[in-house]
Parts: sequence; structure tokens; C-alpha cells
Amino acid sequence: MHVRCCAHILNLCVQDGLDGLRILLEPIRGVIRWIRAVRSTKRIFKHKCDEYGLRKKLISLDTPTRWNSTYKLLHDVIAYRDVLTDMYNESRATDGLFITNDHWFIHDVLETFDNATHIFSYVYEPNIHIVILECVKIICIIKQTSEANPDLFLKSLLDNMKVNWCA
Repeated sequence: MHVRCCAHILNLCVQDGLDGLRILLEPIRGVIRWIRAVRSTKRIFKHKCDEYGLRKKLISLDTPTRWNSTYKLLHDVIAYRDVLTDMYNESRATDGLFITNDHWFIHDVLETFDNATHIFSYVYEPNIHIVILECVKIICIIKQTSEANPDLFLKSLLDNMKVNWCA
């Protein structure tokens, strides 16, 4: 087994999954762009942060072509998810498009992939035994998330990731 091949397969699998999950990621990216661009929205963000007992912070955007930057974005804002969800849902109340918990589960899945990427990148120490363990963890997290999600759209995307990873 070539560890670099595992890293490449992992990258392809995650890229394929994120393409399908774009529908869930765009509202999160959109509310962050909105906060960064509009002065009055920055004040609303500060007020919401105070309401939830959080410090206001500048949130960086991700680079959609690099999946790990999407993970880092979600990781940076996971503490602010209630604030961002409220802001987005209040601004979109007329069109019926809302952010739900389904939008945030992506963080947990990507965290497993990010950890595996770091392990696959070890250079100066033997790591094949750890790589195999990470491969099993990936299969488990995809399976658990797929089974826990009743949404057929998400289930089909996760099943597709499972097929790509296990093939």
C-alpha cells in the first residue's frame, strides 16, 4: 500500500463530496461574505456575538478549490454557528431558505479527513499502521453520518463518498 496513493484518493473523495455539498456550504459562505462586506451587518454581527457571549472576530473566507481551507473555515466559525445561523435565517425569512444543523455536520466529517491528511503526510517516521487505522476511521465516520442523516440528499452524497473511498 502506498501512503501517497491514499492521500490522493482521500483528496479526490473529499473534493467529490464537497462538490455535492456546495448547496449546504454556500449559505455559510454567503453570510460570512455579507458580514465582511456590509458595515451595518458588522454591527449586527457584534450585537449577536454579545447576545451569545462570544467575542466578535474577523472571519476569513475559504478557497473553494482547496477542501482543507473549507474545513478550516468551518472550524474557525463552529463556535459562531448559532450567530451565523440566526443572522442568515433572519435575513432570509421571506424566501424560506434557512440554515439548519445539516449545514454544520460537514465540519465533523471534514475533521476526520483533515486528521487523516496530516497522518498520510508523515515523512520521517513509519506510518503504515496509522494509515490503515485512519482509513478505517474514515469508513466509520462516513457510515455513521450516513446512517444518522435521514435526509436522502445527504445520504446519497455520503454513500457516494463511501463507494469512492472503499473502491
